[in-house]
Amino acid sequence: MKTRYIILTVLAAMAFTSCDKMLDVPRKGVIDYNTYYKTDEEIESAGITMYSDVRGWYYNVMLVKNIISDDYYAGGAAHGDNVDMDALGEFGFNSETGQIESSFTGYYGLIYHANVIIGHIDPEQSAAAARAVAEAHLFRGWAYFELTTLWGNPPIVDHELAPSEYKQGNGSTEDLWKLIEDDLTYAVNSGALAQKSSLNDNTTWRVTKQYGQALLGKAYLWMATELNDKAYYQKAADQLNAVVNSNLYDLFTADTYGSINHIANKMNCENLFESIRVNDLDNQFDNFDFYGAMVNPRSSGGEMTIPADVCATGGWGFMVPTMDLYQTFVKYEGADSYRRKETLKTYDEMRAMGVSFNQTTLSTGLFKWKGRFMTDEVTFNCMVNFKNPLWMRFAEVLLLGAEANFQAGKTDVALQYVNRVRARAQLSALNSVDMETIKTEKRLELCGEGQRFQDLLRWGDAYDRLKDMGKDYPKMDPNGTVTYVSSGRSVYGFKKGKHEHLPYPFTETMLNENVIQNPGY
Repeated sequence: MKTRYIILTVLAAMAFTSCDKMLDVPRKGVIDYNTYYKTDEEIESAGITMYSDVRGWYYNVMLVKNIISDDYYAGGAAHGDNVDMDALGEFGFNSETGQIESSFTGYYGLIYHANVIIGHIDPEQSAAAARAVAEAHLFRGWAYFELTTLWGNPPIVDHELAPSEYKQGNGSTEDLWKLIEDDLTYAVNSGALAQKSSLNDNTTWRVTKQYGQALLGKAYLWMATELNDKAYYQKAADQLNAVVNSNLYDLFTADTYGSINHIANKMNCENLFESIRVNDLDNQFDNFDFYGAMVNPRSSGGEMTIPADVCATGGWGFMVPTMDLYQTFVKYEGADSYRRKETLKTYDEMRAMGVSFNQTTLSTGLFKWKGRFMTDEVTFNCMVNFKNPLWMRFAEVLLLGAEANFQAGKTDVALQYVNRVRARAQLSALNSVDMETIKTEKRLELCGEGQRFQDLLRWGDAYDRLKDMGKDYPKMDPNGTVTYVSSGRSVYGFKKGKHEHLPYPFTETMLNENVIQNPGY
């Protein structure tokens, strides 16, 4: 009996030991931070993830920021075609509006990946490591700039959170701007960011030192207002002037103004940073993105017949230019100005190019020209496009620099910068400049590029410009007659004390009771 029990005990011990050894197998498909990020190849793969994150922002971010400005109606087949888009344009959005939530989570997705790099890669390890960490600081600073200017006091997540830290509360204004300044300053001063080799270098696709300086200058303009400290205007001017004086960027004149961002002109001398799309015919759906379909003139239902050399067909007609934008062009530049005609086309101008109008559409009789998608830039009814999303160009640097220098008392530099932009627009030089001139130049030069709403907030002009947005919407008959129809909303437009900030997504406040919702939502 004893012998049998001894044998059973030995067999049981052997079984458990064998099971332990069988279970002691390294996990597959999971990154072990103790062994990963040790080679430059692994470090590079981590950095590319951030670029992919940013490219994924474009659809939601550009539509949200443009439609809540005074430059565009939501658009679509008809009012009610997309309730979230209508809510954005009419200031009826709330914490469950999908594209606001997607923008918010997109920014934090980038922050997470930046935190992984900053927390696990030693910048002293190699040149590739130093560059990855510098880029992570730049991307995190950029994401927090967007979060802070749009939401006001988002939670600060400056490292990978332990489970006990998941429910972060709102950040303070001072701490958020310090994080943004520290991140962008680190990136700019690191010596590790890429730089173009010359003005016409079209191979430098990474974020550059000059892009970091432009973002830092832009942040300082906000800080002058948010922190009530005019000393930041000079700091902004210093950073933006450094970009201008680098002579690595200039206004693009090799093609028409309305073609700045076409695929034939990608990586041109004006573009500070653009996300890369590769036209790989074997992997076209890597570029699946509704944005091209959303913003091209409405033709997917036969509403318009568009010649192939005008723009791509199959568009859904969102981001319809407002008559106020057109009238501002006319007031400041004349009805037939070069920049207006390269930015917006009228009904008559579209007809003259061979476009026919077959059905009633949601339209002011104005159509996006700058930023349109051409036939060779899209496939699958504009749902796949090969055009690089453009995040900042040199014209914005000049106009940010004009504002910073003007506010810092350097009106001669401000005038010089404004006149450079006007010269490319084929407008006469001004003899003097003021803030209203700078504001108008920036609106007309950068319309459709996602800057206007945040500018209106920073300048304190949002209520005056946006209080009636959503009151009505335009309908255009095939003969070009436009009528305005009530949106049916009893409450519409920008409300003081509410719309200075976007709402935190419902899922965020539901899962994290420490996040206090912005007022009015």
